[in-house]
Amino acid sequence: MRLGDVYIDGTGLYLPPLLKPLDDAVAEGLYDAERHAGTQLESVAVSLDVYPPDMAVAAGKEALAASSHDAADIGVAVHAHMGAQGIGGWHSASYVHRFVVGNACPAYEIEGMSNGGLAALTLGSSYLRSSEKDRAALVTTADRFENIPFGRFYFDDVFILGDGAAACVLSKDHGFARLESIFTYTDTTLEELHRGDHPFMGEQTMIVEGTSYKQRKEEYFRNGHTPEETTQRFGIGSASAVLGALADAEVELGDVDRWILPNMGRYELETYYLPALDVPIERTCWSFGSTVGHLGAGDQIACLHQLRTTGALHPGQRCALVGIGSGFSWSCAVLEVVEG
Repeated sequence: MRLGDVYIDGTGLYLPPLLKPLDDAVAEGLYDAERHAGTQLESVAVSLDVYPPDMAVAAGKEALAASSHDAADIGVAVHAHMGAQGIGGWHSASYVHRFVVGNACPAYEIEGMSNGGLAALTLGSSYLRSSEKDRAALVTTADRFENIPFGRFYFDDVFILGDGAAACVLSKDHGFARLESIFTYTDTTLEELHRGDHPFMGEQTMIVEGTSYKQRKEEYFRNGHTPEETTQRFGIGSASAVLGALADAEVELGDVDRWILPNMGRYELETYYLPALDVPIERTCWSFGSTVGHLGAGDQIACLHQLRTTGALHPGQRCALVGIGSGFSWSCAVLEVVEG
């Protein structure tokens, strides 16, 4: 989807005070030393008492304050998450809307798993472009992974789940970055990879109960699928999203100055992402992502906030945000920085 008429006008981030060092987690028997050697993650963000909706409110207020808009300008609020929000059968997007926006605009909740942040960015941008009167949109993400099966350190092989929230304000009028394109590629034949042999249950609790991704992957491969075939399809999905977004933005791979990738372990990045993109890890957000962990739906917006607030973005630069979500979907958004 070619854009060019939507800007990112402010960002916000909430991280809990505790960044637990992975060396300590290994010493305490919480994390395997061999796995730590592969991921090379430094620490993970852990919330002891703040739940996702309140995290999202904090991030959303910061994003709004950093923008050129006030709450009355927001025409739609979109909240994305991967995990449970604190109360079942309740609409967390309405809570975020109430305490950040407070007007009568729509509030939508998206369960796009790890690709939820870019899905929300897509929906928010599309909504603005289709509306003649609305000038801005709020996008928030928030996750907390305290009570998932096998714990945050063993839920998956390639990342450690971190707690936190991120937000951005989209604008038709002004912003530090112009959103040039967003492209999503979907391959739902891979949904079984995160389902395995797990039965459907009457109580829908997302990922807070049941089996880990690691176990479901093992079941998936026992059911006749091969790692080679799966890796190939993942490569097709990622490449399709990136190349589609670049084509829509009418830019080349080498034109991208900064790559915001999912907050995964170093082995995963250096095996599947960096060689395909032909970029060094220094042009990614590894130095930040390796300290907070995989923030559910929020990796991309959180890393963009970190780049913006540390002065790492300069006018004329292009930045690509890449996401992958269970199901499976891959997204890429291309931004042009217009203000330092």
